[in-house]
This record gives sequence, C-alpha cells and structure tokens, in this order.
Amino acid sequence: MKAAIALLTDYGTQNFVRRIVLELNRKYGISFITSLLPAHVSLKQPFLFISMDRLEQYFNKLAEEIEPFVVELDRFYHTQWSGYGILGLNVRETNTLRKLHNRINIELADLFENTSSPHDGDRYHFHLTIEVGKVEVVDVFRNYYKELSSNKINLKFTARKIALFYYDGEPIPGSFTTYKVLELGSRRH
Repeated sequence: MKAAIALLTDYGTQNFVRRIVLELNRKYGISFITSLLPAHVSLKQPFLFISMDRLEQYFNKLAEEIEPFVVELDRFYHTQWSGYGILGLNVRETNTLRKLHNRINIELADLFENTSSPHDGDRYHFHLTIEVGKVEVVDVFRNYYKELSSNKINLKFTARKIALFYYDGEPIPGSFTTYKVLELGSRRH
C-alpha cells in the first residue's frame, strides 16, 4: 500500500487548472489521470505504509498542528519523468513548506520502514501537477507549454485543507483515490 499527503487548493485555483485540463483533453485528446484527484500541492510523494490505522492517527494529528498558510504559484513548467510528460505550476518555496516537507519525512520514517520517495529531501520541488500523460510520439504537454504566450502566472491561495491520498496499485498514475480530507488546525475529526 502507498499513500501521499498534500495540501488542497482553493476553488479558484482548482477551476483555473481544470480549465487547462479540459483544454488539453479537447485539443489533444489527453486522458484524465492525475486530474482525477483534487488540485493539490504535494507535501509527501507516495510512500509505503503497512497500517492505515497508524497512518490515519498520524494524519489526524498532523492536520491539527498545522495552521492555514498562503501558497503562491508563479509559473507553468513542463518536464518529463519515467516516460511521462508533466505540465504543472511551480510553487514558490517558503520556510513553512520546506519545514513541513522535512517534518513529514522524519515523522513517517519513525512510523514505517522505507517511506522514502524518489523526489524527497532538500531538493524536493514544490509544485501543482496540472496533468500527466504517457509520452509516445508527441509530448502534448510540451506542445501546450511552448504555445503559452507567457509561462508566468500570479496565483495564490490559503491552504486550509490537507488530504491523504491512497494508492492501491501500480502504476501510480491512475490507481489512487482521495482517502481523507481534514481542515488545517482543526480538532474536529
């Protein structure tokens, strides 16, 4: 079993990125993969765990201890990884985000064995994935990125909710669900 932890965006940001996903679908025929999850900024990439009860207890406590904070998105980006094209939005790194990512990595390592992910650590790039797709002959995400009049944006939202995503199988794109959503700073679970 695998899980991931992420901050959910507000409705304005969700609507902005889903409009792009719809455009990608209509113009290039891309399938919906990562956009099946709510728009989010990952704090911890998918990791192995063995007990949902232990993970859920940790997640509940984590949500209680984080106060809402502002997240800024400043530009589009395109990359490829492991045979997939990715279109996303860059998140401006802050001390709050970095400390939270590092905290989660440390605390999960104390709860479960082997919770590391390929992108964890000091070089982790905070981002919001718009959509992912298998790169075949043409990388439609790269094409979309090249067609932008500017890759710069100026979006921000106050993170008020945190999500626990559950991954049932491989490959990770397409095998996930939103297991639980909590309000930050909330003692109501």
